[in-house]
Amino acid sequence: MQGKGKGAKPAAKAVKAKSRTAGSAGRKGSPKARKAQQGQERLRPGQLDGLILGYMKKDKGELPLSRTTVAQGIKRSSGAVGNCLGRLEQAREVQLIEKKPRRYDLADTTK
Repeated sequence: MQGKGKGAKPAAKAVKAKSRTAGSAGRKGSPKARKAQQGQERLRPGQLDGLILGYMKKDKGELPLSRTTVAQGIKRSSGAVGNCLGRLEQAREVQLIEKKPRRYDLADTTK
């Protein structure tokens, strides 16, 4: 019968140590390696702009589009797409049509 005797503390420490290592044992490799396993490559600077504009040009009939719709269409994160749409708006390649929810259309020069 093990109660509050000497054997209880080392056993508890062993359980804690085991649980800490069990969580990290399931991960293999760096974040870059995990992305490669998921089938997504890291984009070069400015490459996301082209993906977004290409998607919006392809789906002209559904404009204006939200960042979530574009992100799902190109299989990228909505945060990255939202940031990029903000930059494209400042560069006047897209226009913000609706503020809530944010919806974007191609600028006249881009169409």
